[in-house]
Amino acid sequence: MRDRLVRCKAMDDLVAKQNEVLIGLLARSTIGVESIHQTVTKGKKNPAAYIEAYNALSGSVGVTQAAKIAGVSKGTMSDTLKSWEEEGIVYDVGEPNRPLYKRLLVLPAQSVRGVKRKD
Repeated sequence: MRDRLVRCKAMDDLVAKQNEVLIGLLARSTIGVESIHQTVTKGKKNPAAYIEAYNALSGSVGVTQAAKIAGVSKGTMSDTLKSWEEEGIVYDVGEPNRPLYKRLLVLPAQSVRGVKRKD
């Protein structure tokens, strides 16, 4: 029985990782890394802190922890996360009374604008 549970857990982990990869690929091809980067950093006094907070949104991070990472108030981060959710660049995987946010992909520290792709 224990062996079966271990295999089920491993399969769940694999499916979760595959879903994360697919979501990232879809986000890259439909929204684009540059567009997400702009949404996260536009008008921010410390864009790097917001990128760090966005990248920390692994599905187990709530408003308070994200606010600490970004160095802003809980209210500011709550508004930011709601805005990001409306923009479709994060989604809530938590409970109604305890939202936990998941990012679509990991953003590079710097904007990708101007960087040519190697084909």
